[in-house]
Amino acid sequence: MKVTLSCWDIAGQERFEFFETDFFQGVAAVGLVFDLSRPDTFDNIDDYFDDIREQSGNIPIILVGNKDDLKEDIGVTISRERINKMVNNHNLFEYIETSALNRKNVDDLFYRLALTSLLDFHPRLGEVISFTHFRFKILLVGAAAVGKSSLINSFVRKKFEENYKLTVGLDFMIQNLEIEDQDIPAETHEHINNSVKSFKKILKKIRKKEEVITDPP
Repeated sequence: MKVTLSCWDIAGQERFEFFETDFFQGVAAVGLVFDLSRPDTFDNIDDYFDDIREQSGNIPIILVGNKDDLKEDIGVTISRERINKMVNNHNLFEYIETSALNRKNVDDLFYRLALTSLLDFHPRLGEVISFTHFRFKILLVGAAAVGKSSLINSFVRKKFEENYKLTVGLDFMIQNLEIEDQDIPAETHEHINNSVKSFKKILKKIRKKEEVITDPP
């Protein structure tokens, strides 16, 4: 199954401005990113989580500990016990550790975000391209300089850029990927097919009404 991901990054310093807008409408899944070398970026996860739920409801959220490559030099600064507690307390989909620098688990992160979007599929305008091709808006949020843009850049361009610009406001890239059929439960396949059929019927009725309105008397 083909999925087109529109990967968005909100600059950490712009958090409060953008969380007060309708920017989160249409988001299918979120990667909530913190820096494994900076415990303070983990400490404020609760604030981001509350804002996501307020703006987008019960959409899938994956907790992401980025900059795994630094653990060898600085050691573990955030215990796995605290991380597991965060995942369980907020009912997050899962936790994954990544490194944009050496591309550890980068592709897997976005694959999982695409997969969770399918598992939680509720078709919205623009998401259905065909019965086997979908487009999802994916968002990475977190404090400034945790590597959100670097993760997206590493996923799309398959390389790490040392001088990648700091995001000011918004940034996004688009990438296609294939979801393996065996990763999608049979009941999910059935749900997706039924949802697409119902969605197409609704769109057809809307278009007919529009045609009636626009037709000259």
